[in-house]
Amino acid sequence: MGKNEKSQDFQEEGGFEVDITMKREAIEDPFTEVPPADKMKVFLNQCVGPEAEPLVEEGDKVRYGEKIGGKEEQGEMLVPVHSPVNGTIEEIKKIRHPLSGEKENALIIKTEDAEEETTFEPIDVENASREELLKRVRDAGIVGLGGAAFPTHVKLSEKGISTLLINAKESDPNLASDVRLMMEKPEELIEGIKLMGKILDVDDIIFATRTAEGSTPKFEKLLRENDVEIERVRPNYSVGSEKLLVKEVLGKEVPSGEFPPSVGTVVHNVATAHAVEKAVLEGKSLVSRGITFYSEETGGQNLWVRMGTPIQHIFDFMDVSDHSFARVALGSIMMGPTVPDTSHPLLKATSGLTGFDRLDEYEREKPCIRCGYCNTVCPVDIYPQMIMKGAQKDDMKRLKNLDVLDCINCALCSYVCPSNIKLTPHLDKAQKKMREADD
Repeated sequence: MGKNEKSQDFQEEGGFEVDITMKREAIEDPFTEVPPADKMKVFLNQCVGPEAEPLVEEGDKVRYGEKIGGKEEQGEMLVPVHSPVNGTIEEIKKIRHPLSGEKENALIIKTEDAEEETTFEPIDVENASREELLKRVRDAGIVGLGGAAFPTHVKLSEKGISTLLINAKESDPNLASDVRLMMEKPEELIEGIKLMGKILDVDDIIFATRTAEGSTPKFEKLLRENDVEIERVRPNYSVGSEKLLVKEVLGKEVPSGEFPPSVGTVVHNVATAHAVEKAVLEGKSLVSRGITFYSEETGGQNLWVRMGTPIQHIFDFMDVSDHSFARVALGSIMMGPTVPDTSHPLLKATSGLTGFDRLDEYEREKPCIRCGYCNTVCPVDIYPQMIMKGAQKDDMKRLKNLDVLDCINCALCSYVCPSNIKLTPHLDKAQKKMREADD
């Protein structure tokens, strides 16, 4: 498809399109492995759950894949953290977390070498129990790699599930690493998907993708040979959210305040399936992943990077100056949080890195004109402008009535606002207030 053709752009509610030219170009770029930095910064908070307690002290030697944070007594939601290199714990200190914005504990590791090692003994799947497989998934530190970072072992522990839905929609307009996984690592992906199906004990596995038939021929052949149904999802940005994907593919409505297991479905990202295969069949901890770097100057480039790698090191490796960018987002062009400087490291849930050549129009917000466009485009039918006002006034009753927890943080409301109001941070703040109130 030519660069100026629009038929495959994402068609959204409200009659507008999201241009995915940058995604189509990035798909053609194979993964390039980025070597570790001289100093790696590994946050102990990398999942939806408690911050992992450190298991090492300053001066300790650590090995690649070694567990360096997380104790089982911290609870079911705890996911351990592992060293991405052979090296020495140089410092344990609090630095600003790119997601919470708060100063949180991180381990600064001085790298000795870039060698990779096997952490665990591979598991004989045919003779393994469900509990053994779940334990390995947890011990390997696997979380959802689509962005939510929910503990994978918890989702795989669900019972009474009839359908496993693999999310390969990769909705973000500038990300292509999931498609590259399908192209470069088809055997590993299919084994990971089969393992997830075995753990959940489901017969029905559906692979949801927006790719055209024949674009990943080897992988598609493996899916068919293993009785995995392929569902071609319409080109739409917001449908990548798991609740909306369940509705799109299965025609099932996930009730407000609930999750896909309530309708007999578990949704896992395709990159998570790859991590499960690595942990169970190859004995490797989750310490690296694929991401897409995008800027207007460089276009899209797919990288294989270890968690804890500072952004600056990636820029140096790519021979890109951080001074080229007005701002940098740790994530996609739509949803990535802005980092104040490039010393921040990649997290498990980091699927992209975006350099903006100029400041957003959001820097110059104007008064809300109450046009209602944000309401029109909202894929979950909530009212972003009203939620923003409720958050500004700390009106908890109003926020509850407006179903703020249904927000999927897609940022479409910010994207279309004619007054350049950055609504998304207000909705995120409102969600945090509601969760704190529930606790």
